[in-house]
Amino acid sequence: MLRTRTRNSLLALALIGGSCLGLAAQAEAQTRPNIVVMGEDADEDSVPRGNRIFQRVIAELSETMNLRGYNIYDETAVAMGITQANRVRRRDAELIEVARAVQNPPLDVVAVFQVYASASKSAYSDIVRPEVRIPGRLLNLRTGQSLGAFEVAGLQLPPLPQGCDRECLLERVGAEAKSIAADVATALTAKLDGVIAPRRAADAGPPAALPNALPNALPGAEPPPAAAAGGESCGGLPTAYVVRLNGFSPQEVQAAEEYMAAFRCYEHHRPVRSGGATAEYWYETRSDSARLGRNLRLMLEHMSAPGQVQFSGNTFVVSRVATR
Repeated sequence: MLRTRTRNSLLALALIGGSCLGLAAQAEAQTRPNIVVMGEDADEDSVPRGNRIFQRVIAELSETMNLRGYNIYDETAVAMGITQANRVRRRDAELIEVARAVQNPPLDVVAVFQVYASASKSAYSDIVRPEVRIPGRLLNLRTGQSLGAFEVAGLQLPPLPQGCDRECLLERVGAEAKSIAADVATALTAKLDGVIAPRRAADAGPPAALPNALPNALPGAEPPPAAAAGGESCGGLPTAYVVRLNGFSPQEVQAAEEYMAAFRCYEHHRPVRSGGATAEYWYETRSDSARLGRNLRLMLEHMSAPGQVQFSGNTFVVSRVATR
């Protein structure tokens, strides 16, 4: 009886959940991740935060990624309430922790870069050439997954004019670094474009084994939106959440797992731990947190299981409320 109800509910959820998620304009508006650009300057040989070369690089990286359509947030503006904004010589571990601690707005990706600048004199003349190297990389803040890296270095830069003092050096090297930063940002955004490229709904729906668990048809039922739309897309950054089920029976846990595998834009999941009344999953999807939370609440409704859904950080806690 429970199995039959679960099958019927799965199809009902596909119909209801799909209709909530099938608006292409709304889905497209939610596919771009929130990004913060941060400079790592722990290496004493790198250009420190606050230097005008550093500032020109971070401004160019942010502006180029912004013009490519990404939501770019200023590190100082979003983190000044929780950490000292003027710290220099920070390691990447500190940068990642700060980015993860920011809750408003929730950040998805951190773009970490370094700037190395120097000037070398020719062995055969008094010509001095500046040298600039900028490596950058993208990290998924929720999972720690590397989303891509790129470095620009080894370019033959114009020589410095005779008598170039410190002011001249900072301006000349800063101008070259700004140009190089634009190339780095363009490459990183191209890599990010590939990661969040929309997937067709037919490819992003339930796993292959799930249709066998569903009835062929219900009287008067229309096909799920994924099939009817003929290719709605699931675009967005692949995101991982921890989904914890509390107070459910083993049969209900099994039913909930089938529901979660049927959600639109599902990628895959992996059990982390399981007990008599608790189950925890590592759940990967291209849906955002609001969409996943809504689907989990719909799941409880269709399972006729009174409960609550709480969310914090990257963890959803679904608790069944026991009744007499």
